[in-house]
Amino acid sequence: MFTKLPKKCVSLGLGDRIGLATGGHGKVAKKYDFFPVFAQQSIRELNFTGRTFPDVRKDVLNALVDINYVGNSGFDGDHLKSDKEIQYALDSGITMLTLDCSEYMNRESSLKERILDLFYNKSFFVDDMPVEFYNKEEIEKIVSTYSGVIERAISVWNDFSKVNKKEVSFEISIDETDIPSDEKTHFLISKCLYDEGITIDTLAPRFPGEFQKGIDYIGDVEVFKKSLKRHYKIAKYFGYRLSVHSGSDKFSIYPYIGEITQGNYHLKTSGTSYLEAVKLVAEKDQEFFKKIWKTCLEKREEMDRYYHLSCDPLSVPTDLKPSEYLNNPNARQTLHVSYMFVLNPEYDFRNKFYEILTNYQSEYQEHVSNHIEKHVKELKIEKNKE
Repeated sequence: MFTKLPKKCVSLGLGDRIGLATGGHGKVAKKYDFFPVFAQQSIRELNFTGRTFPDVRKDVLNALVDINYVGNSGFDGDHLKSDKEIQYALDSGITMLTLDCSEYMNRESSLKERILDLFYNKSFFVDDMPVEFYNKEEIEKIVSTYSGVIERAISVWNDFSKVNKKEVSFEISIDETDIPSDEKTHFLISKCLYDEGITIDTLAPRFPGEFQKGIDYIGDVEVFKKSLKRHYKIAKYFGYRLSVHSGSDKFSIYPYIGEITQGNYHLKTSGTSYLEAVKLVAEKDQEFFKKIWKTCLEKREEMDRYYHLSCDPLSVPTDLKPSEYLNNPNARQTLHVSYMFVLNPEYDFRNKFYEILTNYQSEYQEHVSNHIEKHVKELKIEKNKE
């Protein structure tokens, strides 16, 4: 059964771009104490894969029946932007709405002057942490960047009854930017929403360092820890949980996420299960994998239009065995977004890809289960009590 996310818990956005990974996810969810969001897809992913939210819902529910999974889980309409996308997702039965506010950053907003008046020359305390807005140039920059985000969040709250009646969990995402969110930005956004009577469930800031697709955290772990502590204080103060996006494979920071948030966070891992499918394909049909990789090199610029990638696929050694590509950070990031054409009905890869996964479905799900369990162990999530 799909439900809203609990107020306090560890929740993991697992996601299944292919429609065959949920069995592997479910095996891990049976063993460990976290709230699973098995159904998690963005409109971008649906458009590339030729699937619909009802397809996602059906595939997840069928997989859970197959493994005799008993328990609640979430259904996340991820990175929703337009009103049309939001209405479609709500009509499809999502229980979590992730509002992607990236297109509303640096927009003119009717709220700009009012927000400046509310915060300039004032200081606040979040427990023992001061948040000060005395620097006029600094506060003007924050408001210019994020007043449109605040206005958009207010609009969605007011316009969609399932959101303002709290029938779905409501997440605000401000992570799709190159600029890390500091505590002043986070506090200002949260207080503006709080003062409007808006209750959010999770917020995804842009943390320092790089959260690239399918690889470990790039950056100073100590700087990340300090930032996480400040963001957690603000989230706790306003009564919601932090959300970590592009969270898969970030093993070097996993122990600190649970420790600092006291086991109260949401983390999204979706694309890594697709990489496990690519890994299986590389093991079972090397020539087919080589065709996928060749197309990755040809489509690199197109990938950049949809995803922020720091990888250089041309630097990947040409003498690697197909299965070794998944251990190379540049190849791994590139392959992470290769689903844009591999699963796309308009290309010639999809049928062959599904044929291999279907023929080796139990092996694929075992790959997924082992990989997600590695995440769960590094996050120090406890096992369910017998």
